[in-house]
Amino acid sequence: MIVYISASAVTIPVIYTTVVLNKRNASFFSCVVFLSIALTHSFDSDPYIFVLNRVIDTFIGLIIGVAVNDFRLPIKLDTDNLYVSGIDDVLVSAGHSAAYSKVELNRLIRSGVKFTISTVRTPAVLMDIMKGVELKLPVIVMDGAALYDVKEKQYIEMVYLPSDVSSEAEKIISDCGLHCFVNVMLDSTLLIYYGEFRNDAEQELFESFRHSPYRNYIGSEYRRNDDTERVLYLTVLADRTSVFTLEGRLRKQLGERIRISISESEFEGFMYLKVFSPLATKQNMMEKLKEYAKAEDVITFGSINGQYDVYINDGGGNGTVKRLKKICRINGQDFKEIDME
Repeated sequence: MIVYISASAVTIPVIYTTVVLNKRNASFFSCVVFLSIALTHSFDSDPYIFVLNRVIDTFIGLIIGVAVNDFRLPIKLDTDNLYVSGIDDVLVSAGHSAAYSKVELNRLIRSGVKFTISTVRTPAVLMDIMKGVELKLPVIVMDGAALYDVKEKQYIEMVYLPSDVSSEAEKIISDCGLHCFVNVMLDSTLLIYYGEFRNDAEQELFESFRHSPYRNYIGSEYRRNDDTERVLYLTVLADRTSVFTLEGRLRKQLGERIRISISESEFEGFMYLKVFSPLATKQNMMEKLKEYAKAEDVITFGSINGQYDVYINDGGGNGTVKRLKKICRINGQDFKEIDME
């Protein structure tokens, strides 16, 4: 009984150690190894010899495993060009694990490949999706409105809506009976002003993200509303009919003074409409990023045919990373000559 009780008690720190080391996937295996020794060999005449041999065997296995994982044939990779990829249906495939993608991306980045992300999402969502990927270059976020440095956790480039344009757009939105989230940059902090919600989707969105360390929601009564305010973009979350009606009015009254982006939302029956400066585009930010990374050219990966250098039409995920690896192994200038299928 002493052996069984002791083994049960020691199982607790074994599990807790894997939690402290952030290696929770190793908990099961650690317990199996410990209990197989503690319960099977505790009654041997000399159990310490077995334990010593098991420790030595394990270390030999670890050394061989690490060597096999890290050994690579000397293959020259393209470190001159900048590789920019989207996320949804490109790097991340619905319903599939991203473990392989993250491991291989980290290997490419560590080898000097200039890789980064371009997304319509905010840093808050991006950092959660790409957790575990060791990005070194800034990422394009908010559909080209900003460049975000993931290492320093700060915005390094931003394109704002002129204050008069922003005010006029907000008035049009209000006249349509809709509410908008106003995304404002204060120093290097993103503030999101909100008013009275008009539907359950807005309330749910607010409740989902208001505790995020990357988003700061503030009631509109505390807003400055002056010429020094720097508005990045406006976000409307409404039903499909209201969104397209609003789009028509915005285009008619503001024309080329704004850029409008419409996309499906995670809430059934609702869509996002976002209002940007016409200069806030992914293409403009890519040029800034190209200069920042000192790259010769930019090679893009995306799921919209005709808009990207490499068209991803298979749902993305691991297949995208395999294509990236294949392109990086040749001269980036000639990548289109490869049969990517």
